Amino acid sequence: MRKNIALMMFLTLLLALAALSANAQDVDKLKFPKLSKLEVPEVERVTLDNGIRLYLLEDKSLPLFDVSVRVNCGSYLESGDKIGLASICGTVMRTGGTAKWTGDEIDELLEGVGASVETYISTVSGGARVNILNEYTDLGLEVLSEVLRRPVFEEDKIELAKVQERSAIARRNDDPQQICFREYRKIIYGANSPYARHSEYATINSITRDDLVAFHQAYFHPQNVQLAIWGDFDKEILLPKIENYFGDWERAGEPVPKPPEVDYKFKSQVYYIEKTDVNQSNIVMGHIGGFLTDEDYADRIVMNNVLGGSFGSRLFNSVRSREGLAYAVFGVYTANIVYPGVFYNYASTKSESTVKTIQEVIKEIKRMQIDPPDENEMRMGKDGYLNSFVFKFDTKAEVVNRLMYYEFYGLPEDFLFQEKENVEKVTPDDVIAASTKNLHPDALQILVVGKGEDFSTPLEQLGLGPVETIDITIPSGEEKKELAITPENLKKGKEILLKGVEAHGGVESFKKINSVSRKGTILFSMGGQEIPVSVESIEVFADKSRSVMNFMGQTVYQIRNGKTGWKTDQKTMQLTAMTDDDIASEEKEWARNTIHIFQTSDDPYYKAVYDSTREVNGTPVEFVAVVGEDGQMICRLAFNSQNYELVGKSYHEETPLGAGMIEDALSNFSVVSGVKLPMTTVRTLNDQKLQQVDISEFIINGEIPPDAFEKPE
Repeated sequence: MRKNIALMMFLTLLLALAALSANAQDVDKLKFPKLSKLEVPEVERVTLDNGIRLYLLEDKSLPLFDVSVRVNCGSYLESGDKIGLASICGTVMRTGGTAKWTGDEIDELLEGVGASVETYISTVSGGARVNILNEYTDLGLEVLSEVLRRPVFEEDKIELAKVQERSAIARRNDDPQQICFREYRKIIYGANSPYARHSEYATINSITRDDLVAFHQAYFHPQNVQLAIWGDFDKEILLPKIENYFGDWERAGEPVPKPPEVDYKFKSQVYYIEKTDVNQSNIVMGHIGGFLTDEDYADRIVMNNVLGGSFGSRLFNSVRSREGLAYAVFGVYTANIVYPGVFYNYASTKSESTVKTIQEVIKEIKRMQIDPPDENEMRMGKDGYLNSFVFKFDTKAEVVNRLMYYEFYGLPEDFLFQEKENVEKVTPDDVIAASTKNLHPDALQILVVGKGEDFSTPLEQLGLGPVETIDITIPSGEEKKELAITPENLKKGKEILLKGVEAHGGVESFKKINSVSRKGTILFSMGGQEIPVSVESIEVFADKSRSVMNFMGQTVYQIRNGKTGWKTDQKTMQLTAMTDDDIASEEKEWARNTIHIFQTSDDPYYKAVYDSTREVNGTPVEFVAVVGEDGQMICRLAFNSQNYELVGKSYHEETPLGAGMIEDALSNFSVVSGVKLPMTTVRTLNDQKLQQVDISEFIINGEIPPDAFEKPE
């Protein structure tokens, strides 16, 4: 019975396949009606007396009112020592309140009606967006007018924006693909180019409210503003409202400087960024691109699609399908109006096949210049563009925003239709000509992010000269200044340190401490939330320590016993042996342990160097740098100048979030066994809060379990 059923199923399958085959032969005979002509809605233009240009497109389909603003400015206008200024200005214009409302009040106003008003500044333009129900058109326009014209830049919102910028800096080396694209732009445009540079802790730290005010005052003027408006409105009713909120905005300011030109020289060079925690390479290779207005731009569209545009492209067919080298591979020839784009080809491959993948991509780039695309490739190269053309008009927002963009740069209103017609006309010979003119396979700049020791072939064997290694270490942002180790500063530093030790119980009391045991809670700051974790720790001076944290059923150990130890791996949550680097890190932590420093404050091993005196939160604080016998700074201590209480400690450190300045703010002091110690420590990295430690129990020279420093079972 089962055999008969199986036979019937097999015969049914054969009949189905035969039908499919017959149908497939008839597909080419099918006749399709001609597509309807694409109707582009008419956009009405109005220019106010003060220079604001309006682009109006009525759409009664939904009861919505939308505005998109373009402001002629950009981050290219900020100085190199204040990178991030424009971005923060664009954020805090909205969050930092206006002359009429605070930022929080604006939040409440908009949330109450389900609306949004946002501002931003990008590389070559600034802008704003409004989305609101049409019955609240007046509210949307008034809030927009306020944030564009009268932002007050509240200090607390500036600081919040800075924290967000610092957080992004700390995480920027997490994703190897992001590293690849970020650093490649610096290779193409130059590390200091406004089209590639990025903020650092130091540039963010240097930005003040006065800088934001000055940037806004320099560029936010009506003659620099365009408003694209679409939705459910009546023009005759809307225009008086716009005049009411924007008409009295007076022209001012100087002409906005144009974005700088790019000076690029074609050359061959291989760059390498080491990332040891990966098992595959991320590869980007190419050179400078072109402009949107280039005469052969349409030819390049087809060329790009044939080479690496999508599934079925030459790169996909050769590098991934035929050779099986890459998990992902594609090519892009980007173009801009203001500055040239980038031609780049991307591939991710297992570490061992890094060089072979690069060689295969180069082979395909060279083939584009000598092997004309066949009929299928030409169809694919055009269809990728032409089949998506209609989607460039599927929303009113796209239509009106594109018109605003084109008009600013002096492009004809039908620029996109001209582009489409030119793509339709492209021939195989045009593709070859575009490839010959625009591709430079003998002058490729190649960047590899990966684990070099796993490459089966070294990058040098590509034959493109010495490989240049790029350092992506995140600078700490600490102001570099020479510590003046003079007899006067040594004397004063020692006096301050000894006064501090005396204020906390005296050196003899600290010398009696052999061990400390603590219980408490750590509040980890993550994504704007504070996550509590219970912690217990034991330290036996000078080389034994045990820390146990419990969180959501997980136990995390950190145990040191002299030159050995164990820790819980944060990725696998398995107990692993400490490495030599881990032990060295523990020894550094011990060297800057406050109790240890106070115990040995009369020891010549340390040099206590007076650093400076300044006010911190209204309190005069004296800073003492603790320097080891090797001349390296161990940490900087901050003492209250009035009672010599230790209020802070700072030091530079490499952390999982990046390198930076660790600062501990100490408070809530309590006397334990004759010494005065802080029960609360708030730790920050580059001014971004990491954690708060609150000690509930502190025992000095208590009983230590005999197995405290053995490997947990």
